[in-house]
Amino acid sequence: MDTRSFFLLHHARVHAQVEKEFLQGLSAEQMRCRPGGLNSIAWIVWHMSRCEDVLNVLIADHPQVLDHEHWFDQLQVANRDVGTGMADADVSALSASVDLTALHGYYNAVGQSTVAVVTSLQPQELDAIPDLHRLHPDVEGVFRENAMWAISEREGLSKGWWLGHLGIAHNQMHRGEALTIRGLQGIRNR
Repeated sequence: MDTRSFFLLHHARVHAQVEKEFLQGLSAEQMRCRPGGLNSIAWIVWHMSRCEDVLNVLIADHPQVLDHEHWFDQLQVANRDVGTGMADADVSALSASVDLTALHGYYNAVGQSTVAVVTSLQPQELDAIPDLHRLHPDVEGVFRENAMWAISEREGLSKGWWLGHLGIAHNQMHRGEALTIRGLQGIRNR
């Protein structure tokens, strides 16, 4: 199995898991709930979507999906960034306001874009070092000032690393967080 096939297999798995576990069958109240002040499932899925959308910028030098088909307006959120470093009140506000139907659509659109980007890649492109400057608040608005550490400590990592991290590993980590939040609400596996 080559690198691209490996990525696409595991990317499809995590997207199918998120779809089944969070985007189908949970009520709006369950999606927005923040047990013990933890992130809501809605916030986590939004954050995962935003972070994966960054791959368009880093890997393919494409615009973010957020900027297509009016996703930003449809989501009804106040910020473009990925949410890293977001204050508790902002997490609550986003959890309460995000349009859950739009979030489902945006999550799927980002996943489809990632597949298209990866399918078009040549293997040697994964060794290139992406331009992280584009992630600054004053360029693409991906990270807020208090979260710039997330960029600076990853300087020099390849496009392949970013693809594996934001396309699979990061999403699986947050999937585990969301499963915990489901469990704290008494929602068991189906």
